[in-house]
Amino acid sequence: MTPSLTSSTRTSPPRRTRLTRLLASGALASAVVSGLALSPAHAVPISPDPTRPTVVFRPAEHRMKAKLDVRTTTARFGSSFTGAVVDAASGRVVWSRNGTTALMPASTTKLVTATDALRVFGSSHRFVTSVKRGPWSDQVILVGSGDPAFSSGQLAALARTTAATLRSAGRTTVRLYADDHLFPAPTLATGWKSSYIPDDTTWLRALVVDGRQNSDTTIDAAKLFAAQLKANGVTATKIGRGRAAVDAPVIATSAGQTVGEIVGPMLLDSDNEDAEALHRLVAIATGYGNTWTAARNAQAALLGKEGLSATALYDGSGLSRSGRLSGLQLARIVANAFEPGNATRFALLRSDAGLPVSGRSGTLSSSMGRFTTAESRCAVGRVHAKTGTLSDAVALSGWTLGADGQVKTFAFVVNGKGSTPALKQGLDMLAATVTGCY
Repeated sequence: MTPSLTSSTRTSPPRRTRLTRLLASGALASAVVSGLALSPAHAVPISPDPTRPTVVFRPAEHRMKAKLDVRTTTARFGSSFTGAVVDAASGRVVWSRNGTTALMPASTTKLVTATDALRVFGSSHRFVTSVKRGPWSDQVILVGSGDPAFSSGQLAALARTTAATLRSAGRTTVRLYADDHLFPAPTLATGWKSSYIPDDTTWLRALVVDGRQNSDTTIDAAKLFAAQLKANGVTATKIGRGRAAVDAPVIATSAGQTVGEIVGPMLLDSDNEDAEALHRLVAIATGYGNTWTAARNAQAALLGKEGLSATALYDGSGLSRSGRLSGLQLARIVANAFEPGNATRFALLRSDAGLPVSGRSGTLSSSMGRFTTAESRCAVGRVHAKTGTLSDAVALSGWTLGADGQVKTFAFVVNGKGSTPALKQGLDMLAATVTGCY
């Protein structure tokens, strides 16, 4: 048996400052003894606690709070609703309704996945796919790196270099193997329906070309590689799975897109395959392992380093029906991107290349019916947010500038209602309320 490929990729996640906590406020107005209020003459004056300052809301925040209170009705959103708005600079909770109630977050889970990937790898990191020699001179092994953005162009370049090397040694036939052991044999995550494969995602493997939907993306990649080798004068007489030794000679390598270039489209288009690959790669890089459980443990640990917690998360895409996050948890995950020490690390989440923009891009584009109603049209181009949709769950979490000119992060999650266009447009209306334009 050869050593694990993961042994040389483990790193420790960087530490960072926790989000500012909301301080409680207020003092006891009167005391009651034996059911009777003390008279003013006997009342003991209570001095304000200097460590618990009164939270002061801006006029614009008061107006927003009042409107959200009126607009988050049970008639419109049902009884399973959680929502929160946080002032990013101070960490103050500006508004909350059932803010600590944890519901299925659907694809807003990808905010956690994106944050973890950017924190652990940085936006400029690239995953490297390679071709190695096998134990025998006629064996070559295509080694998957887990890169969800590995392309046919990269595959063709690897084939050209590999074929040239083989031909220079006088070899025109080869036995070809594909190594995808970086990820274990694929299984359903906790809370996944069997119908998710292949309707919503494909089996997670460490080798996939162009994100092709295929029951076995590894063998598919090997066949595509064999075709490219043949085009360059080398014929594969055998195609199968095989594991490369860690110290096996490297014939060719190809570095893919940057993590930032993967995370942006993952958020914009809500790509499940990219999310699950990053979720697993984060767990491997931080030393937790390559299983669903390992990825979940890494996810929880990284949130803990942010001063946050996850009620229950079981995947990186949000497909799991067992996943749970509250409005406050989601709003604070976004708010962390605005902490002073994170300006570089999480710049993508504050740019148009990251989160979908209201009425303009990704899953919030007007072609999808988002921010097209009279209630929300005023907020076109002003809201950056991740959508979430399951058959009976709809969510929206992101940030915008409030009427006071300050960044407000928010989250609204509805469960137990069909994911209709009207319900999604209702969440758009709430986001427009946060901007102050409606």
